[in-house]
Amino acid sequence: MCAMPSRGQPVTFDLDGVLCRPPFGINPGKGKAKRRDAPGKKNLLWLTERSRYAFRRPMPGAREGFAAAMERFECHVVTARGEHARALTERWFRRYFGIVPPLHLRPHWRETSAQFKVRKLRELQPLAHFEDDPHTARWLAEMLPAVFLVDWGRNRWLEGDRIHRIRNLSEAFPILEDLADA
Repeated sequence: MCAMPSRGQPVTFDLDGVLCRPPFGINPGKGKAKRRDAPGKKNLLWLTERSRYAFRRPMPGAREGFAAAMERFECHVVTARGEHARALTERWFRRYFGIVPPLHLRPHWRETSAQFKVRKLRELQPLAHFEDDPHTARWLAEMLPAVFLVDWGRNRWLEGDRIHRIRNLSEAFPILEDLADA
């Protein structure tokens, strides 16, 4: 694993739909009917995770945006991918980003994606988080100064004071800089 220098305040990134293209380039969920107290499920998606993530490329501008963020902030990746997909995820980062950032993967299926991210971000206390799921973004916006929501058609219904819609990572930098300097 590549060593990551610690720089500034932590900023966190979801992986799929933010740094890595989703399957078939389609963001899967609207997130309107999700419940915070819902139990996690051991389903086919959990069991086939490693193969679902093979052969996927980075989102447009993700490499450059992530590299720029690493120059100023301590960048962590917090993903609902299961811990059993760690080796594949580390290889993906080495191949496409040339580094392996601190990775926080979901340890088991008993937590939903949103529950895991909320728990992990309470520990990390980031300045901001980059997300594509509206359910998760809404919940995280209650506890973080900023959530950057990648602009997918299925999440356009979500708005909020701390939610900033972006098309690519670099659009967040002016807001991140203002938050860091405050």
